[in-house]
Order: sequence, then C-alpha cells, then structure tokens
Amino acid sequence: MTTVMNLKENYYFPFQPEIKINTNAYIELKPVYSSISKDIALFYQFKTNKELPISLSLIPDGCFDILFCCNSRNPSAFLWTSPLQRRQQQNFENDCEYFGVRFFPEQAVIKLNYSMRKLLDKQIPLFNVMSADSSIEEVIAAGKSFGERIKRFEKFLNRANFTISDDQKIVNYAIQKIYSSNGTSNINHLANQLGYSEQYIRRKFEEYIGFSPKQFCQIVKFQNSLNRFLETGSEIGSSDLLDIVHENGYYDQAHFIRGFKKMMNLTPKQYKKTLVRI
Repeated sequence: MTTVMNLKENYYFPFQPEIKINTNAYIELKPVYSSISKDIALFYQFKTNKELPISLSLIPDGCFDILFCCNSRNPSAFLWTSPLQRRQQQNFENDCEYFGVRFFPEQAVIKLNYSMRKLLDKQIPLFNVMSADSSIEEVIAAGKSFGERIKRFEKFLNRANFTISDDQKIVNYAIQKIYSSNGTSNINHLANQLGYSEQYIRRKFEEYIGFSPKQFCQIVKFQNSLNRFLETGSEIGSSDLLDIVHENGYYDQAHFIRGFKKMMNLTPKQYKKTLVRI
C-alpha cells in the first residue's frame, strides 16, 4: 500500500459562465491568498430580476456550491451539485440577492451526510444533507455587503470540526494528479501509483465527488478547454483551436468537439453563440 503524500495544488478553476451572464449585479472573489483557497474556488453574489422567473444553467465542473438566498424575511440555503451534462436549474426566487460558495471537489472543510453519488446533479435544501446550525442562513442574509458575507461564512467554516479521512486523502491525491495531467490520467496508472485496486479507487471517487475517475478526467479536460475557448473572442482561428486541442490532451479537433458536445449538448461554436445572444 502506497503512502499518500501531499501534492502542491494545481491550477484548476471551475467555470460557470451562464450564472454571471444571466443575473444582475454579479460579483465574485477567488480566495487566492487565503488559507481556504485549497478548499474554496470562488465566492460570488448576484441578484435575480423582480418580475421574470429565473432558471440558470449549470455545466459540469465536479464541484458543489452552497447558495444562500439572502431574503431577510425568509432566508434559505441549498446545495447545488455538478451535473454530468449542462442542465437548467430552476426554483430561484424573484428579486432576491444570492450569495454563493463554490467548493473544489477535493475540499476538506464541509462534511455532508450522504455520499456525493446520491447528491449529484441536484438542488437540495442545505440542512437536509448537512448537520450544522441552521442559523447560518440568517447570519449570511444579515450581512450588509459581499465582503461581510464572506467573513461570516469563513467564521462558520472555522467552527466546523471536520477531520479528513484516509480514504479522502487517497481521492485528493488522485485528484491532484489529474489536475497536473490536465485530465489525461487513467485509472490504471493512478491505481499503480497509489497501491490500491482500480475498483476501490473508482468506488471512493464516486463516494466523495460523485464521479468516476474517468468522468472526472473528462470534466477537467472540458473545463480547461472551455476557459481557453471562451477567451479567444467571437472569432476563433484554426491555430487557436489546434492549441486548445493539444494543450488539453485531445487527439484532434473532432475529438475535442465530441467531448465538448457530450458535456454541453452543443458544439463549441453553438455554445459561444448562445452566450453572445444572452
């Protein structure tokens, strides 16, 4: 059995472009220089419209978000988990300010009461799946600013006494290897490095992050290529596309397009056009 060593965290950023585009007064903060940056990818906040019902598309990122509805009369919070394909999510209140926290898959500060495999691709009231003081809903809603809500949430995390298990250390080590390979790792190689069976690693991945190692590799490749693709602007040249293909371990352009469409139900160019129309 291999001793699991700590790896330096790699640069993986889970991107959800449609939340920003489809909401009002969107702001975000990456806690890059904070002690929680290894666990939390992003704090963000937005407002919904007064009159129009809202639905937001969530795309695969392997993460989970905690989203607080900061309605002073009726605050609430729910867990928002990653789909395997782009999916519309509803049940957002009109004219509400939402405060969100996006956790990396390998986070070690929040303990959920169920396997992530059972929670995947769902929007669930937070305290149905987490044992904690429900007053955090009122505490976050009472924050007067985005920055104050971040501080209040960090204080809440500091009170959570969650000890990471040996199994999760194994999963987290494998996740860091996947990040460092840009999603090109395979489970056989990971199993050989860790000294555990492929079946065991697959089972623990599904328990802690909901996805198999192969699925998670596909998500990492997709997210890395999505960021790069959307940075290219409205017109993408063939050389830009080839760079994306080679940087993210796709065999060729057709392989990249198939992988993108599997996650989004749209080709890369079709998806970019939907963002422009929005």
